[in-house]
Amino acid sequence: MLIKNILESISDTYDFTNKDQIIFLNTGDVSEGKILHQNFTDKTYLPGQAKKSIKNNDLLYSEIRPINRHYALVNVKDPDNYVVSTKLMVLRKKNDNYNMNYIYQFLISNKVINDLQTMAESRSGTFPQITYEILSTIDVPDISLPEQQHIVNSINCEVKYAC
Repeated sequence: MLIKNILESISDTYDFTNKDQIIFLNTGDVSEGKILHQNFTDKTYLPGQAKKSIKNNDLLYSEIRPINRHYALVNVKDPDNYVVSTKLMVLRKKNDNYNMNYIYQFLISNKVINDLQTMAESRSGTFPQITYEILSTIDVPDISLPEQQHIVNSINCEVKYAC
């Protein structure tokens, strides 16, 4: 099944009303599944690209140089405290036949990242970049939810060495 049938790209504008301090995430603030800081910044000092709101279970995926592995699955205490850069895709599950952790593991696999990097490099521009339109054409193996969960559990087991 194509990504466009599983995930949607969210561009909900962050509501700065009643917020003086915000945690801003740019592409370099997420790396290989980790959000690298939880530092608050006064909203008057935020750059112009600080625009998108997020929710837990969203996938942040950098549009710039996929090979740099700037991605993370959002799991934070209060996502309303976060605003993200317009250079991060905010991907949200729209199909209940898919486990978000399975989709995440698929999209961060070496093969998918290398394919995306190749596509990014083939585009004209100042640096290798992908778009949701490019990502949306990726075909995800269509397997049952129990099989998806088994794959996620196996990967988590390998990562933690606790099988």
